[in-house]
Amino acid sequence: MEVNFEAVFIKFNDELSKAGQLLELVCAGGYVLQRHGYRATMDVDAFFKSNEIIDGLIKKVGDEFGINKENELWLNNSIASLNPEPPVEYCEYVYKYTNLIIKEISILYLIGMKLYSQRLHDLKDVAEILKHDENEKPFELFSELANMNFNIDISLLLEVYEMAYGMKWLENFYVANSSELLNHL
Repeated sequence: MEVNFEAVFIKFNDELSKAGQLLELVCAGGYVLQRHGYRATMDVDAFFKSNEIIDGLIKKVGDEFGINKENELWLNNSIASLNPEPPVEYCEYVYKYTNLIIKEISILYLIGMKLYSQRLHDLKDVAEILKHDENEKPFELFSELANMNFNIDISLLLEVYEMAYGMKWLENFYVANSSELLNHL
């Protein structure tokens, strides 16, 4: 089931307005993947400043839409425990309401965050992105991520490419790029 988060955000904005609260979200994770057509999600991982009123409004809206989980609200900022907040230059506006501003990180920055976390489901997400986008250029991706200040091990990146394209692809890549690989080790 794919959640129409735009409707949820409109309702959340209304509740924020009634409570006199302003909130800015920097969305990451599954929500960004859903917006770009990679996969659906039931929650929104975002960087934001929480307080008791905002948490109560998140719960209220989530209950109304039936999207809260037993132990997790539909909108949470637990991602902040895994990653630092992304720099502004890697974020773009999605929606601007009276009391709620929603930004999202770029797919490239999301790839960096998911590789940085090294959790298996995040690595699988990166593999799906690479496959979907037909990205078969590990050195180029490695360089782009380094320019965003991600310190990713090339072997982890190649492991994700193997998840995306298989062991035969990786074997061929090693054979064709053995000298350049030595420069990255």
